[in-house]
Amino acid sequence: MNNEPHLKDNVIAIKALMYMDDIYLLTPRMKHGVLSTVWLILREQRVELEPYPDLRSHNIGDCSAIQNAVDFYLDNLGNLWVLDTGIIDTLESPRCTCPPKVTVISILLGKITKRIDISVLAEPNSLLQNIVVEYGHVGKIFIYISDASRGAVLVYEVSSETGWAVIACAPSVGLQIAMIKRAPAHNILIIVILHQQGLFELDTSALRRRNSISPIRVYGDHTKAVLLLGSDAHHIYLRHVECSDVLSWDTRHAYNSSRLANIHSAGPRLTPTSVAAHPLRPILLVLDSNYADTVNGHLPTYHKISFIEQ
Repeated sequence: MNNEPHLKDNVIAIKALMYMDDIYLLTPRMKHGVLSTVWLILREQRVELEPYPDLRSHNIGDCSAIQNAVDFYLDNLGNLWVLDTGIIDTLESPRCTCPPKVTVISILLGKITKRIDISVLAEPNSLLQNIVVEYGHVGKIFIYISDASRGAVLVYEVSSETGWAVIACAPSVGLQIAMIKRAPAHNILIIVILHQQGLFELDTSALRRRNSISPIRVYGDHTKAVLLLGSDAHHIYLRHVECSDVLSWDTRHAYNSSRLANIHSAGPRLTPTSVAAHPLRPILLVLDSNYADTVNGHLPTYHKISFIEQ
């Protein structure tokens, strides 16, 4: 059970997603006193947060519950795939409460429908950061998880309950991944290594061939370092490390850092942490916050959500 008091000032949202008319927030347990790590925004009268799918699903020490959601991915069937590292209070006194796992929440049913233990794929020092889910041609579902400590993409095939690691780059402190389409049946992972120039492209078909050496294509290796904020079928949303403007790259055209479309400016002392496309409407949802002030100090987090019509 969560015996410690809920500290609102320690709740730091890093990602937001939309499904139908609802917005879901991700708030990792970076500091103590965080009641839940996935929330539903209630907007009837004023903005309130409700633990999702319920409070019991986030009990600390209950390994059937979500301990520390660090990323989530929404598929086209309304399933929320939640990456749970099992390590809480990561900015204060990190402690492992449960093995890492992926928890699947059906938004249509409003409940957890599956739990996947990924501890056999992880290592004691793993830095699990991003999750992407791909539906294959013959009904197979592949989960891709970035592990910065190894420079690896962890691959897990759901139906066979098997997994493996594919080394994509050298170990780093940050490894971000996002998926785009090159063709109707051809998906690509875009990879960004923290503090390194350029973006990398990795074909998901190479990831599905276990023990393969995966060819990597590099874009903008002599340009500014970037951070991934989100993606949709043909766009990558990012920002330059030293700037808070949200930029859009149409991946159907060659990457050129000087020709990226500027679609959003966060405002003074705010930094965008995620961009998500509505699955059915031409709308982007941007989450801004004073993330740096909160992480580096003791200030409460201020969050702002913006909607951009495409």
